[in-house]
Amino acid sequence: MAGMVLAAVSDFGWGSIGKLRLILDRLGGVDIALDEATASWANSGELLGARHRVAGHRERRDAAVALVINDPRAADEISDIGVPVVYVDSLPYLWTLPSEIPRRAALHCAQRSPLAELPAGSPLHGRQDLRWIEPIVPPARRRGGRGEGCVVNVGGMHSHLVGGASDAYLRLVVIPLVERLVDGGHTVSAVCGNLPDWACARISALVPSATTIGVHSGRRFEEILSRSEILFTSPGSTTMLQAAAVGVPTVLLPPQNLSQILHPRIYLTPSRSVLHWPSGVLDLETVEKLRPSGEDAVLEYVYESIVAAEKSESAGRELHDAIDRSVALGPDHRPPLDIEELGTGGAGQVARVIRQALLAPLPRPRTTHRRQAPPPVDGTVGA
Repeated sequence: MAGMVLAAVSDFGWGSIGKLRLILDRLGGVDIALDEATASWANSGELLGARHRVAGHRERRDAAVALVINDPRAADEISDIGVPVVYVDSLPYLWTLPSEIPRRAALHCAQRSPLAELPAGSPLHGRQDLRWIEPIVPPARRRGGRGEGCVVNVGGMHSHLVGGASDAYLRLVVIPLVERLVDGGHTVSAVCGNLPDWACARISALVPSATTIGVHSGRRFEEILSRSEILFTSPGSTTMLQAAAVGVPTVLLPPQNLSQILHPRIYLTPSRSVLHWPSGVLDLETVEKLRPSGEDAVLEYVYESIVAAEKSESAGRELHDAIDRSVALGPDHRPPLDIEELGTGGAGQVARVIRQALLAPLPRPRTTHRRQAPPPVDGTVGA
């Protein structure tokens, strides 16, 4: 098998990097080059781990095929230089504007969710390149025994608009949660996420020295999850699906962005454990009114609301009371969803498409000479 695969992922949280790793797990022996023109390529190499053979600098146009995950801008740029793109879209139910998806792709692989129908007005309606795939998750494996403690997870904690909202979220939600778990006599075995130094120091002062804190590779996070008693996590779809595959009881923390607002509605039944923002913090009617204007319009509102909530004593008290209730570990805390209903074969399905494209090359798209757009604003990582 000859040819190089160019890989690019969205620089928003860590879900896209996680999906890349799971697909690469099924592409052993394939020459992979990370797209150095995207902002997330350095983090991708760090979080993929040593198992994957990643090539050094390679020109985009040398690729036989590109694997692009949740980054429509990169997909369009790569298509425009004549490289066929296999696009992975893990949030097809989110998009309301044509600019939020690629203009064209050899294949647009949309991850299936319990809401199989696309929302009205979705730019994906009528796409001839659309193919539905199962969720991209690690192979299902059940925990042995009851578990070794509580895991708190907040994922990547970054996007291009987040500003001070990530710090505010840590002070409003994560640190009070850790405090209440410790005060309640619960073992906190890990606090996972792209945590800034100040947050790591605050958390380290609260928990025993054996507690794992900070950034982990995807494989290491799977190990932590498989040994956990219960998971408290921001509601990213990748982590929710991983928790379901492992069978770990899960409490969902208040959302940090639009997809996390939607995920409890999409994936969960009302009986599942969800910790909501106080009604005065985030108005869901406002979110729905903003959605036709695109994800960025919603993100600006959400981040502004989180920053304002940190300054509100009443919002803080109400949120901390809700955290206290969520810490009461009981029978209502269950795995977040039934993974068997959705399937777990998405990574293998995408990997097969890539292997086929290397054996029988896809038609190369016609190159276009487009005026170069201004560079994107750098994402704020951790803040």
